[in-house]
Amino acid sequence: MVVDDEMQDEFGTMAAWTREAVTELGADHAMPAACRGSGRPSGLDWLLARLEPQSGGLLLDVGAGLGGPAAYARARAGVRPVCVDPMGQASAATSALFGLPALVGEGARLPFMDRAAGLVWSLGTLCTTDDKATWLAELRRILRPGGRLGLLVVTATGESFSVPWGNAFPSVHELTALLTAAGFTVLDEIWSDELADADAVWQGREDAVEAAVRAAHGHDDRYAAIKLQERRMGELLESGRIRGRLLVAATSG
Repeated sequence: MVVDDEMQDEFGTMAAWTREAVTELGADHAMPAACRGSGRPSGLDWLLARLEPQSGGLLLDVGAGLGGPAAYARARAGVRPVCVDPMGQASAATSALFGLPALVGEGARLPFMDRAAGLVWSLGTLCTTDDKATWLAELRRILRPGGRLGLLVVTATGESFSVPWGNAFPSVHELTALLTAAGFTVLDEIWSDELADADAVWQGREDAVEAAVRAAHGHDDRYAAIKLQERRMGELLESGRIRGRLLVAATSG
């Protein structure tokens, strides 16, 4: 997999910086910091309620980042997460912060056997590739018959705009068609912004980690580039041009 400099900075370098900040601030800051951008408690709870995990069951997290959502699922539902992410620094942070098994791998060629698990989720990753059909085929391959898939996908709502690098937002219609073609049936879905924000304690810890990263690396050009990307995404979300879509689907056929 070819990783460009911008992707390395946002998902690799920032992962290492976040790990440093959590080590400085304490373990209670790890989960809020590692869920930033890929899951808040209300959305993760919504997914877990519909995935119906069994305590001790396997959950494969594809595009796991720093492992925050996987660690949350372990704490809330007692699952056994296995994480995979294309960035070695992110996978190293997952293992260091949460003690979770973490592999380096890409969505188009996952390092799992056929029918490896009954539950898979992938949060904020499908909207980063133009090769969505291949990624969904891989997710279908690693799920057992009757298995369930949880997704968070940033979708375009219709108005044209300049797409920030590293993103390929589908419409909801396109997403549904892709899932059907891959052999999935959507069981439930919701806009992520319809769910509750994180509470003050969670948000405070997330903000504290962000402040520590800024204090340590705010002078770095890579930090400025990452923040510019975040601002562009934030503006698109605030304008309604893009929205996060949570859904749970089951394998069909």
